Amino acid sequence: MTGRIKIIRKVSSVVDGRRQQEETEFYSCWCEVKSLGTNEKYTALQTGLENTIVFETRTCDKMEEIRLNLKEFSAVYKGVEFKIYDASPMFTDDRKYQLKCRAGA
Repeated sequence: MTGRIKIIRKVSSVVDGRRQQEETEFYSCWCEVKSLGTNEKYTALQTGLENTIVFETRTCDKMEEIRLNLKEFSAVYKGVEFKIYDASPMFTDDRKYQLKCRAGA
């Protein structure tokens, strides 16, 4: 694997009538940094998602939780925070997940 990412969970709660957002480190893992496929890259450029990146990680129970609650999670790689917009198992290898992210979380 080529790099290490931290998965951050952001949970909102109401305290004394005010909404507060709490950030905690949910998971830290090794990943391989990839780019979008050709068709995906053109679609991303058309929709305004210029800064996209794909992290390929190993499958575990925490990845399934990320997949089910995408809005709560973001990834930090080399000090840059990325918003996760898709988490799915790979077609060819069911032991790996792909986290598709865009910059500017």
